[in-house]
Amino acid sequence: MTFDTTIIAERIKEVAIRENKLTESLAHDVAFHMTDWLEELARYSEFCQHPHKLTNKQVEELLLAFLTHVPNHVAAASKLYTDIPVTDVFGVGATAENGGK
Repeated sequence: MTFDTTIIAERIKEVAIRENKLTESLAHDVAFHMTDWLEELARYSEFCQHPHKLTNKQVEELLLAFLTHVPNHVAAASKLYTDIPVTDVFGVGATAENGGK
């Protein structure tokens, strides 16, 4: 699976400007944050289609790459697009410096 990030980003910018009335600059930032992690999405999608194809080490690397890159971009895009801050709805310390493990 491959993505044309240029086309995707342009479409996101277009909608953000026309429908959400964002400035060009904010729309650009939303598009960046929604497309910068598409390589991780493609890798994760491939894994989901064939979960036993990768070794344990490869799955571990995929999870680390996805989980350290994607959430911050999604959180940034969400705040820019909706002006709603990310909250720890599951109560796992997701927005705290120390938590989790």
